[in-house]
Amino acid sequence: MFSGIRVLSNLPLPSVEGYSIRTFGDYLPGGPDPAWRPQSERRDLADILPLIPLAEKPDILLFSTPEYLPIPLDLAAFPGIRILLITDWNVCLRFLPDLCPLFDFCFTDWPGYRLMRRGGVANVHHQPLFGHDPAVFGLRGKTARDLDVSFCGSLNQGLHGERNRLLARLARWGRDRRMHLSPAFGDAYVEVLNRSRLVFNHSIRGEANMRMYEAMACGAVPLVEASNQEAAILFQEGRHYFRYESAALERTLDALLEDPARLEAVALAAREAVARHTKAEQIRSLLDFAARTPAGHASESGLFPGDGLATELRADGPRVFTPSTESLKSLAKVRVLGTGYTLAESISESQFRASELAGLESETLPGCLLTLLEANPGAHLPAAESLLERFLAEGKIPEPLQSLFRMRLHALRGRWEDSLMTARGSLEVVEARAGKADFGAGLCGWFHSPIELGKGVNTDLNAVYREDMRMGSHWSYLGLAKAWALSGMARAFLELGRPAEALDRVQAIPRGRYASTDVHALFCRAYRDLGDRGQLRRAVMEWRDESPLATEMWESAVEALDGDGDKVALTDFLEDCLTLARRFYPPARAEAVQGLLNRARHEKTTSRS
Repeated sequence: MFSGIRVLSNLPLPSVEGYSIRTFGDYLPGGPDPAWRPQSERRDLADILPLIPLAEKPDILLFSTPEYLPIPLDLAAFPGIRILLITDWNVCLRFLPDLCPLFDFCFTDWPGYRLMRRGGVANVHHQPLFGHDPAVFGLRGKTARDLDVSFCGSLNQGLHGERNRLLARLARWGRDRRMHLSPAFGDAYVEVLNRSRLVFNHSIRGEANMRMYEAMACGAVPLVEASNQEAAILFQEGRHYFRYESAALERTLDALLEDPARLEAVALAAREAVARHTKAEQIRSLLDFAARTPAGHASESGLFPGDGLATELRADGPRVFTPSTESLKSLAKVRVLGTGYTLAESISESQFRASELAGLESETLPGCLLTLLEANPGAHLPAAESLLERFLAEGKIPEPLQSLFRMRLHALRGRWEDSLMTARGSLEVVEARAGKADFGAGLCGWFHSPIELGKGVNTDLNAVYREDMRMGSHWSYLGLAKAWALSGMARAFLELGRPAEALDRVQAIPRGRYASTDVHALFCRAYRDLGDRGQLRRAVMEWRDESPLATEMWESAVEALDGDGDKVALTDFLEDCLTLARRFYPPARAEAVQGLLNRARHEKTTSRS
């Protein structure tokens, strides 16, 4: 349709008819490098464009996954159309209002599109960014479909709490069924899909994720959460996939597996429907849209029909974001966030940009330094410690991030009185700002922290920012900042031998609300130190309900039940752990649980005799 259009991409993309697509790696000083890795690409356009022959000069610059890969800082120098593809927006949401205006078109999934449009980001459009590669995903001969259900995704508790709870139920329901519920990659993953009747799915953002397309292409039927926002836009429920309500997961599975003819019919229809949802087709669709749409003419509906989105905008109208100094700072931060960035690279990058991006050094590097120190607790790293101390002393890191950094550094050094004092001060600052009219806007600006702070902290920051974009305010940051301070105080009190005061603080933190506060672990430690075995047992069981796959919870539960002398409850618990360990973890974990179970059974038998 648009023959002859040249595209320069930061990532390798599938071939698309009508477009010539090249990558940054095709234009290296020494020529193309077969070992080129996109995550190592940290050049600016000034380093890339002069290497491109005149006949290959790109019309479109396409940048993908800003949540993980560094963006050229001289992006504005590109003379053609600039496109941003946002996949895991849940990871980098708080950067996007500043980053998106640096591009002509931004594309993301349906939930992200709706959320950012409500927040006033005018140039974001809906486009499914996932799909399947037909050269990899498809039917494999006469492979027997001998698995009732499969799941091969991540078990990260900080990111997938609800999904993990459902997976634990799935494992218990299918204790005697043939299932696969552990990570698989490459050929092994494709084989699992080809052996599966149903593929359990629970997306992280309410999007039609990669697993949905790949399962369909391999002849399996996706089982998708009922709250998914995008699946029904692309496919028909009951014809191409099935959905489940969380409360009725087991009943839904029973009903579907009792009707194999229906499963086969849906699998066939799904394979036919997903044929048009290849990765190449998704890229072609958005390139066609950008090529035929004048830059700056944002369509309210994107590539798909709208759903009354305009009526959901705040009464005072959407914010209009334009490139600014803050945009450039945010862009530079994302550059530093790229995967595989070493401490030395971070220091070099920030120092090199210090003159043009004042304050960046003090906003970005502390997270890298702190992560380095916490990952090597026994190592002697005086240079990293002194550099972090320097940043903290400058006072450029605003609250509550500065307090969080200080609390973690004091904890790393075992300076619990200092940690307690820092946490108290942070709580006072947050509570003092809570009643002020400018609280929201001021605090929002403080939370441009690097991903290197850890998945729990980063997940919480983006979650509250997501809420704030939806509600048009920034008040939910108050809860997170307060939770950090209370958590820091509780941990310090425990280390100082004051469990009653620790318990008082941790009781004020919402359970199950923040991934970065370890509320359940703090409760268990406090009750254990107080010698209150009844409350300890209740706390462990609450933790079990919320995080059934957390092995640290298993250890606390075994300690609590064993200390109670309740061998029956301990045996029942370990039998459940064994079921989960066999489904989700390597054999060594199951063997360890089996050993504990054998001992508990023996002690139970001995006590009865």
